[in-house]
Amino acid sequence: DGAGKSTIIENVKIMIEKQLRKPVVVLRHRPSVLPIISVLFRGKKAQGSFENTLPHSGTNKSLVSSLIRFMYYYVDYFLGQFIIFIKYTIRGYVVIYDRYYFDFIEDSKRSNLVLSKKMAFLGYKLLLKPKFNFFLFADSEIILSRKKELDEKVINELTTNYRILFSKLDKTSNTTIYKTIENKEIDQTLDIVLQTLINR
Repeated sequence: DGAGKSTIIENVKIMIEKQLRKPVVVLRHRPSVLPIISVLFRGKKAQGSFENTLPHSGTNKSLVSSLIRFMYYYVDYFLGQFIIFIKYTIRGYVVIYDRYYFDFIEDSKRSNLVLSKKMAFLGYKLLLKPKFNFFLFADSEIILSRKKELDEKVINELTTNYRILFSKLDKTSNTTIYKTIENKEIDQTLDIVLQTLINR
């Protein structure tokens, strides 16, 4: 958060539509075939309050509750990937996720879960892999000047953990791209993304 994700995504969307002439759909975090859990119990009014909730503000500490919640969201990913494939991919759309399953591996607290990284990582192995995965990061001072959602220590820890994860995944895959980019200049970041897409 605060690394300039939304700005880059919007520009990449326009770039793909104009330069590569492909239709684009942007999804947030997960396929969302299933609704947010709070919506099931509190109705659609809970949708807005959930979206405005600060990350890491959940109070869940129950392993059992976390497992149930994780399985619910995992079903959404597992079934949703096929629905998204049929609905968009085979029709020629480029699907862009703003955030993805990696949050469950490195930052499960964001989803109010107490979750083992090993369990979450195992789950990722059973999912279809996006062809291109970009992790954008920025200096903690820059992020804090944009958003005051997380403290400096947490930002640095998450940045380090995500970079390690992407490096690990990149070394174990010959078909999927995992690229880490320090988003200092928008044009430079967009050029790296575009060249990566074109070259592969």
